[in-house]
Amino acid sequence: MAYICESCGERVDDNEVCLCVITLKKDNLKKRTKKYFLKVQKDNNIVNQILKSRNIDIDYNDFIEVNFNKIYEDRFLNQEAAEKKIMEAINKKEKIAIYGDYDADGITGTAIGLNILRGLGADATYYINDRFTEGFGINVKGVIALHKEKVGLIITVDNGIAGIEGVEKAKELGIEVIITDHHEPNSEILPDCLIVDPKQPNCPSLNKEITGVGVLFKILMNICRKLGKDLIAKKEMDLVALGTVADMAPLIGENRLIVKTGLMIWNHSKGKYGIKKLIEKTGVKKEITAYELGFIFAPILNAESRLRGKPVLGITILTSNNTKEIDKAVDELIEINNKRKEMLEQQIQIGESLIDPEKNLFFIFDNRITEGIAGLIASRIMDSYKVPTIVLGKTHEGYYKGSGRSIKDFNLKKALDKNSKLLKNYGGHKLACGLTIEQDNLILVKNFLETEAKMQLENKEAVDNIYIDSKLTINDLNMELMDSLNKLEPFGNGFGRPLFLIEELKIDNIMYMKEVHSKFSLNGIDFIAFNNLLQKGNKLSIVGNPQINSYNGRQSIQFVIKEILEEGTKICELEI
Repeated sequence: MAYICESCGERVDDNEVCLCVITLKKDNLKKRTKKYFLKVQKDNNIVNQILKSRNIDIDYNDFIEVNFNKIYEDRFLNQEAAEKKIMEAINKKEKIAIYGDYDADGITGTAIGLNILRGLGADATYYINDRFTEGFGINVKGVIALHKEKVGLIITVDNGIAGIEGVEKAKELGIEVIITDHHEPNSEILPDCLIVDPKQPNCPSLNKEITGVGVLFKILMNICRKLGKDLIAKKEMDLVALGTVADMAPLIGENRLIVKTGLMIWNHSKGKYGIKKLIEKTGVKKEITAYELGFIFAPILNAESRLRGKPVLGITILTSNNTKEIDKAVDELIEINNKRKEMLEQQIQIGESLIDPEKNLFFIFDNRITEGIAGLIASRIMDSYKVPTIVLGKTHEGYYKGSGRSIKDFNLKKALDKNSKLLKNYGGHKLACGLTIEQDNLILVKNFLETEAKMQLENKEAVDNIYIDSKLTINDLNMELMDSLNKLEPFGNGFGRPLFLIEELKIDNIMYMKEVHSKFSLNGIDFIAFNNLLQKGNKLSIVGNPQINSYNGRQSIQFVIKEILEEGTKICELEI
């Protein structure tokens, strides 16, 4: 089936949106300007300059060092009491349940909880809510199910800070609960149980941006250390790294150490069979970095709950010892993820067709949007337009449920707090949220949030600030520099890949790839500009980053161009 677009007269498939509609929306958006900032070089060593430009006052050699003991030093409020209670449950042979969330942070947290507890001889099981029928957080249904399994202790991971009713039910049934979470409390009233959460009041932990899997890991890791069984915990750091990157934690400080250590396991054959199978099936042959964790493996792990509700296959892959069972689960999960990708592309078009370019916040709701991928749609639209975005789909119960993503100038969590009485459920932080709204309140919430965004953002200039770490010449691009840069990995949220300025490059040769990309070579280095057709003979000043390209066993340097500076572009110098 198809229809004829009323705007341009083109024939369009029923499940798609005409591109002319989306193009018109983009053209009507407030135009954004770019401002470039170059950190003034005070150090001849380029990698030291990068660290200083990011306000990291640590020597390069200390920065790249992996000192595992630093993870032990930072402690949470109630951590000691939680460790004691878990050890008592293990010694008493009590059945322990990990109550996890359905995203990659919660899935990896559930998996490391099961693997470590079972490694310590505990009788451990798990429960994860159905995304569609139960929603987020420890609830009465899940607690009752665990009571039937004769569970004596529930440990939440990546949820629980708002689970007052679930904890009350557990107490009523005689089950003890330890909450491990990293989300902000929605109110001053907290569940009546032992809570380990860096964002709860009076928590002394310096790492407020740790993920759910990271919180639980530190507790269980310390238990293993006390028992002289450190290796049981340390071999789970591949999963802690995956959950940390997947949940967009800033890769600085303790988070960076966790991911760097975990990547060592990803890149060695001694890791889990399930992980090795994922690597094999996705065809990743290069060294795995935080990029692959966040953009290849995390989406696969997330796909099942997005489309089916519960991440059963993911838990199997990360905890099972049955290779045939894992093989089957990996194949099925990759198939689900391929379906998810197809649905996402279709529904992003729907979302983009519904934006109002005049608004400072995009509040999108539609019955065609799948609840499980609403967050991905919000993320893609926000990244494309740099406008706070909330995307909601209709549930079977008639509610509208979805997710939001924001920019640094608009705190989503605070905006929702002001609107809490109109929301059935919500949670999150300043840059991301999840929420459920009854249909009768939908327009009220939409109007409130759009007004709130207008008050905060209307008079702010729409600017993309681009911070350049250092200036290079083409002669600086060599394998010695690349080796030093690679040791700064992992790059990701909070510690992005360095950006360099190279001025006045003369293009003597050029080739076009797929009629949309450009490539030219200078001094044996390939320069690539994606989605940009450059002209031969031009002199360019460019901003981008160098990378290693491996092909047929040969390594070479390629410079990926992110920005091409127009003649006369002003670059502001910053003192560091």
